[in-house]
Amino acid sequence: MVKDIESDENGPELYLGIDGGQSHTEAVIADRHGRVLARGTGGPSNHAEMPGGRERLRAAVTDSVGIALRAAGLASIDETVFAAAHCGMTGGAIYKEEIIALILRAERLTVGHDAPTALYGATAGRPGVIVIAGTGSVVFGRRETGETARAGGLGYLFSDEGSGFWLAAEAIRLAIKEQDGLLPAAGILEIVLEFFERRAIRELTDDFYNGRVSRDEIAALARRVHEAAAAGNETLRRRIADGAGALAEGVAAVAAKLGFDAEFPVSGVGGMFRAPLMNRYFESALAEIVPRARVLKPRFGAALGAVLFAYEQAGIEISGELLRNLDNTAIK
Repeated sequence: MVKDIESDENGPELYLGIDGGQSHTEAVIADRHGRVLARGTGGPSNHAEMPGGRERLRAAVTDSVGIALRAAGLASIDETVFAAAHCGMTGGAIYKEEIIALILRAERLTVGHDAPTALYGATAGRPGVIVIAGTGSVVFGRRETGETARAGGLGYLFSDEGSGFWLAAEAIRLAIKEQDGLLPAAGILEIVLEFFERRAIRELTDDFYNGRVSRDEIAALARRVHEAAAAGNETLRRRIADGAGALAEGVAAVAAKLGFDAEFPVSGVGGMFRAPLMNRYFESALAEIVPRARVLKPRFGAALGAVLFAYEQAGIEISGELLRNLDNTAIK
């Protein structure tokens, strides 16, 4: 039976999970029994090595954890000592661990890539493969033995097929070809110019190259592309199918590296998987390329996956009861 917060004389034993992404950062605080006490969100926490990146990371972690602590009626971030904390960060721990260690007080603190925490959340700590397709993309897998493998995830310029930025960039390339008369008009030029409120494609490309339009702003076009594809634009449908196929190929590569010969679970997370077309094309490509893959709806999000990591590093068993408590108290 889970204790009430007030029943612990010295306060609850607290566990913290953080999912640090390109669009926002989420913190989840739970007690040792798997009961979620509160969540908090902050700004983006990627690219800490870029100008202003360390300040953005510091603010994202401080804000998200501080909001969660206040929501739970707990002490401030400076006064709280977590039993264990795990931070899963886009881009991994480089430049981030030293900053986070100055912000959080924890008996056990680890900082790593966000892909393992997303997998832990999706499968509740079991082995399998996670496909993350948001602004960027990566495929990550883990065996029962702890061996891991990944495919992609090397950034928008050289990698990240199937991501929001990739799809948006593909749409802009098609719009350029329409403008230049290299492709029959399919309405894509109009979609791009209207979305970015530009009169000509060159205005958009110049603004991007000169830093006046960010990668996240470009990636936001992906949602409009999905809407147009769902409404019947066959050219854009084919691009979404291409991206889904590339992600399925990543799953096949990771499965081969890990020796997944029998049936194994695969979950897709991130903004791209909120679109029905993406899910349909991805599942179709998986069935053709990796028939032993079984699509699994994620049980928890990445922030709760980070909490599971925190439990694990503290030696707490990820029992059925603990998982049920997380199910019952997770704030959707």
